[in-house]
Amino acid sequence: MNKLTENPFKFGNPVSGDYYFPRPELTNTVRQFLSNRIHVVLMGPRRFGKTSFVLDLFDHLEREGYTCILVDIFNVTSHRDFLQQFLRSLRKKQGFKSRLTNWLKKIRNLNPQLKLEIDPNSGSFTSSLGMSLGRLNDEDVRAGIQDLLEELTYLGDRVIVVLDEFQQISLLEDKGWLEATVRTHFQRLTNVSFLFTGSRKGLISEMLNDPSRPLYRSCQTIEFPSFGLDFSDWIVSRFQRVGVKCSREAVNHLRFLVQDTPNYVQMVCFHLVALARTAIDNMGIEEVLNSVAKQNAYAYQTLLTSLTLAQQRALRLAANEMHSLFQKELLIKYEISSAPALHNSIKSLKQKGILDEEGTTKGKVLFDDSLFAYWLRISFPT
Repeated sequence: MNKLTENPFKFGNPVSGDYYFPRPELTNTVRQFLSNRIHVVLMGPRRFGKTSFVLDLFDHLEREGYTCILVDIFNVTSHRDFLQQFLRSLRKKQGFKSRLTNWLKKIRNLNPQLKLEIDPNSGSFTSSLGMSLGRLNDEDVRAGIQDLLEELTYLGDRVIVVLDEFQQISLLEDKGWLEATVRTHFQRLTNVSFLFTGSRKGLISEMLNDPSRPLYRSCQTIEFPSFGLDFSDWIVSRFQRVGVKCSREAVNHLRFLVQDTPNYVQMVCFHLVALARTAIDNMGIEEVLNSVAKQNAYAYQTLLTSLTLAQQRALRLAANEMHSLFQKELLIKYEISSAPALHNSIKSLKQKGILDEEGTTKGKVLFDDSLFAYWLRISFPT
């Protein structure tokens, strides 16, 4: 049996079908809100499976006649980027090209072009919709965003728009213009519901709970839940499919080591199967996890060297201790001068997106990348 070709685990990209662990209760809850035009914010750490969940949700909704659009704005740094990403997502929708060509012409100075290309594999002709934003000035880009949002209502009788990592729009230096524009279209687009996913709770909280912000109390917030014990049972059953024996306790141990991050759970399990292990215990899991973490050593070392010594010490403290970080004994152990100094380091690391949004008053933080935390523990043991 070729273990690699029959591997029951996937990682790195969103999963679907047999590789996806279903979340029926969450799916039903989100569907209820969206079907009643209650806009939703789904918050959870990165690599926790939010995008896979959204794609599975789309599968259900599209069968019910919804038109669904997913726009990834994680790397958006400007209004031009936002418009480009939105157009790229719309262009991917099969059957929309002629419709897009017609109404995109309404966007000033955009000039979309429909091109015929030869498929190198089949030799048949395929069409692609091309567009350039290079000639648009800032005013045109803003007008394009407004026009584009306005036209969403014509994509179908019931439309769902997902903005993935939507907290990025709060980082644009536009005095809240894009936030306000999105809020305005909440009210205008009577057949469009918005689902926002995000990972930085602090930024999202400010957007939704600050009375001076355009999106104040405009959405239903939902915490993306961690998996229960049934996820461990599912992992065990996946191993059994290829004749590998693994206990629930071993899977739970792996989940603990990677902060319950599904992507890393599947990654380690993938490698265990690829290595043709027939029985898996805690030691085998740690062996593979150590190997994977060390493969990322260069990137993690580069990240560390970009930080101050105080921030590096704060990370080592957070990785090894995980909670009660402000105890005097721990500050001494990790050579941190004072509790306020630790607080400032944690605040800076959150702003850099290295630590996740757990309040420092709880004496607990989470790493945005749980594999980085694990690498710190094995590289700088106490």
